[in-house]
Amino acid sequence: MSKYLITGAMGFVGRYFIEYLNQHEPNANVCGVDIAPSCDMDIEYSSLNLMDSVSVDKLIKKSHPDYIVHLAAMSSVAQSWNEPVGCFINNMSAFLNLADAVRNNNVNARILSVGSSEEYGIYDMPMQESFTLHPKSPYSVARLSQEYMSKLYVDRFGLDIVMTRSFNHIGPRQSTRFVIPSFIEQLVNIASGKIENKMMVGNIDVIRDFTDVRDVVDAYWRIIKKAKNREVYNVCSGRGVKLRDIIDMTANRLNIKPNICVDPARVRANDVPRVIGDNTKLKTELGWQPKYKLEETIADMVNYMQKSK
Repeated sequence: MSKYLITGAMGFVGRYFIEYLNQHEPNANVCGVDIAPSCDMDIEYSSLNLMDSVSVDKLIKKSHPDYIVHLAAMSSVAQSWNEPVGCFINNMSAFLNLADAVRNNNVNARILSVGSSEEYGIYDMPMQESFTLHPKSPYSVARLSQEYMSKLYVDRFGLDIVMTRSFNHIGPRQSTRFVIPSFIEQLVNIASGKIENKMMVGNIDVIRDFTDVRDVVDAYWRIIKKAKNREVYNVCSGRGVKLRDIIDMTANRLNIKPNICVDPARVRANDVPRVIGDNTKLKTELGWQPKYKLEETIADMVNYMQKSK
């Protein structure tokens, strides 16, 4: 029986990963940790701040996991520009506290360190794991630092750490703080007459690589179970799509023609115009294949948003 510790357990990806384990490893012992005061899932749960090194050390000593799926993070690029110090300290301290607790307590745990496509910066496409990294935001610098520290802890202390550079992932239940659920919420409200036909957007001509969160957690499970120590994997669809095309796809499904208005406050500074990943390594080494087409994901998100209104 494998024992998992999942940080950010109450978050978007954390919940889906726990659901995935329930289906694929029903006998697994699942422990979750999050800053949220309580948990509505049937798992062992601890509410704590991962920046508290003493509490993290006690957690690792008590739970003694086989696998640590580290999902907790300050994950907003926009927020990182407003709080660069907070973003760096939060993301780095949380990871280092976990890694040090594993090392200091001699726990034989494999750690999944989740990174970001933002680490690449501006590049020819598709982005491959072998590319030199050129981060362009405080968030991406923090993620790259986490990856470098992961490799350092493998090389110097012998920890077992596998890493991702995860591209955009979407799906039902995602917070409307993120761009695609924000679009879908506005379009659903326009279609139902709850708001006027005025859709607020930023730069919708950027191209992004979107993967269904249900395919993402399958990739994470394969990486933590099958990957070699110290390896890094792109988690992506390999397909680029304009944000404008997703708006059109959703609007057509809802049979509306939105009046699109650009809000300068929603336009990111130093936004990378085109981001597409290469998932060849994930597919060939670990046998991963995405199951959800983008059109299916958008349909599921629309249905979820309509039911939750």
